[in-house]
Amino acid sequence: MYGAQLMTDAERTEYQTKMRSLKTKAEKQAFRAEHHELMKTRAAERGVTLPDAPMSGQGTQGHKGSEMGEGMATGSGMGQGSGASGAGKGGK
Repeated sequence: MYGAQLMTDAERTEYQTKMRSLKTKAEKQAFRAEHHELMKTRAAERGVTLPDAPMSGQGTQGHKGSEMGEGMATGSGMGQGSGASGAGKGGK
């Protein structure tokens, strides 16, 4: 989500809810463009630099995935395999 770091949790939730309610690509594109302008203004007011163009083709999943860090997607899953998280699986 473009400018997510400048938004409150409530604003991010509202943005996601609005995006899910829009039916056409044109509606979503118009909403994203409006949001982009709002975030550019907010960034300028706060002295923050954002990319000139919003990320296209990525929804919130793409954004969140980039925050998780490397290695999260390549493992065999949470709690599987060796290590402290799987140590108590077969026990009492």
